[in-house]
Amino acid sequence: MNRSATLHIVLSVLCLLGGGVGCSGETGPAGETPSGVVPDSGTPDRDAGTSDAGRDDAGTSDAGTPDAGTSDAGADAGTPDAGAADGGGVIPADGGTQVTGTMPARLTLAGSPYRVVGNAQYVVTIPKGQTTTVEPGVVIDFKGNPAVTEADVRDGAQDVMNHQNGRVELRVYGRILVQGTASAPVTLTSTNPHGWWGMNFFGDQSKGDGDPVFQHMVFEKVRKNDYNGDRDRTRGALWAYYPGPVTIEHSLFRDNESSGKCGALDLMFTDGSVVTDTLFENNRTRDIDRFATGDGATSGGGAMCVTHGRNSIVRGNTFRNNTLSAFRGSQSNALQPRAYEVWPNGANHYDLGGGGALHYFQPDHDLIEDNVFENNAAVRGPGAALYLEDVPNAGVTLRGNTFTGNQAGAGGVIVCNRGSGDATELVLGPGNTFSGNTVNGAAAPQVTGDCAR
Repeated sequence: MNRSATLHIVLSVLCLLGGGVGCSGETGPAGETPSGVVPDSGTPDRDAGTSDAGRDDAGTSDAGTPDAGTSDAGADAGTPDAGAADGGGVIPADGGTQVTGTMPARLTLAGSPYRVVGNAQYVVTIPKGQTTTVEPGVVIDFKGNPAVTEADVRDGAQDVMNHQNGRVELRVYGRILVQGTASAPVTLTSTNPHGWWGMNFFGDQSKGDGDPVFQHMVFEKVRKNDYNGDRDRTRGALWAYYPGPVTIEHSLFRDNESSGKCGALDLMFTDGSVVTDTLFENNRTRDIDRFATGDGATSGGGAMCVTHGRNSIVRGNTFRNNTLSAFRGSQSNALQPRAYEVWPNGANHYDLGGGGALHYFQPDHDLIEDNVFENNAAVRGPGAALYLEDVPNAGVTLRGNTFTGNQAGAGGVIVCNRGSGDATELVLGPGNTFSGNTVNGAAAPQVTGDCAR
């Protein structure tokens, strides 16, 4: 899909949905969306010509030099099997299987499409002790009740987040195995005009008989924009709050939106998770300060977060045209520059968040390798591609990644904030290339913040 077509789709969706509100698992405030503002998404020079009103790198030195037109050192890091713009199944107008309170133990091609309505609260569950297996080619339409959803759309300044009744949330307390193939991916989507509430795990409650695995999957059209809502309604279209490894391979996350954090995926408290050969495209986080502090926020990650996780591997993926819209706080109803401040600082500001594509909170021996970061943006905020925050131990190692055309309003392509003690926040290994990245229209430093000391 060309960029102008992508922009048209993204802006149309954003205009329809308005904003949302954040919720965070970290200590500190989350974020809130201004009314009537549609952040740019996927367009060149999203931050060109906009001033940060003196909010620069707060005196931190840059590690490495600004972009100087270096080559991209190769093409995309692999081609996800479900990653084409037209990937996923077609939803027939009739037939299929209706699902209400509980997901079946096996979803077959013969029973597809599965039209998920949910229970009276529009929740469908995979109960503890049950493994749900999804066969190749299955389409799951999280349709909920579109009539109820449409009636619940609100237009007021505090209601622009559109917290509709009638959207479906999938709660996982057991195990799920998505077993698509290259020629027959599994599609999780929604024909509801306001999307669905996503797939959510709930910590130890979700520790079933085995770990979740997602292969050859298309995951799309989640809208987590509940005002002042719980985490399962505000962060990560796939919110994997899970005390073990989550495996995601050969998949596509597209056109998902969260209000608090992590537009498409949040790996929270996971250990040993692997995300590989997957395309993250046109996902969005609307940074909302739900605690109304005006300055602080814990949002970040236009596409993905690793939150309180460790030993994760993010390898061979493509992050393209994902957007974090960085607002100052709920006291504002307009898009404003947000300060990028090193810690500690006299104002005691912390958890400022950022990252047009990725956000790591308390990373611990994590690896980012052989990925492509292209045209992501932290609009008026820090970290064009990646933001590392509150690093207590050994943090993140980057090897063989390509960063091109990413944009931010502050900081650099990669920003580190609030490293603890002598923690090694960032190991910038061999093979990383940077080209055409900008901060406020100027060439972006490769690395800023604590890890540039």
